[in-house]
Amino acid sequence: MTIRSRRRRRAACGPTRRLGHPTPAAVALAGVAALLTVGGCADAGPSDGRQTPQPPVSAPAQDARGSAEEAALAAYRGMWQAYAKAGLTANPDEPDLARFASGNALKTLKNGLASYRSKGQVLKGEYALNPQAAQVSLASASATVTVTVTDCIDDTKFLVYKTSGEPINDVPGGRRAARATVTDLGAEGWKVASFGVQGPGTC
Repeated sequence: MTIRSRRRRRAACGPTRRLGHPTPAAVALAGVAALLTVGGCADAGPSDGRQTPQPPVSAPAQDARGSAEEAALAAYRGMWQAYAKAGLTANPDEPDLARFASGNALKTLKNGLASYRSKGQVLKGEYALNPQAAQVSLASASATVTVTVTDCIDDTKFLVYKTSGEPINDVPGGRRAARATVTDLGAEGWKVASFGVQGPGTC
């Protein structure tokens, strides 16, 4: 490098000044600057102040996950609403049951209602749900979209009565841990494929 080129380099980078002993903060900043300006001056970018446009960020996987969770939770709530409706007459053939449940889940609901009907019993009251999407398995070449739903069902006010209106017992229910698998069946929509409910006090 010639003397003239060294002078031009100092003029571009600014004058060199002698400072006192550097402080720890100055040392740290100098280290960061060294990473950004290897071999000389920092690049100030375009002189007209324009910035290089960045491509838009898209998240199709996240959108698909959110849509799956929303649809699965709607189907889960719909199943329990259908069960409460069917319970008023212990009707295992309530059409809304098959609208929101399939497979083992639908079989479990129908068998339970048929059992109540055979004993001259019905279900009355209301329960509180608090479902959460715990796991989402998006579609692949060999599998459909499934969502695992966890819940804490409060059935304190959901009790069994005789068809005459007399309560079978006055023992309230409680908060029960529940877990369900909800599946996208394509043209049939989202349906609960299986579920399990534990005893009172499990959540």
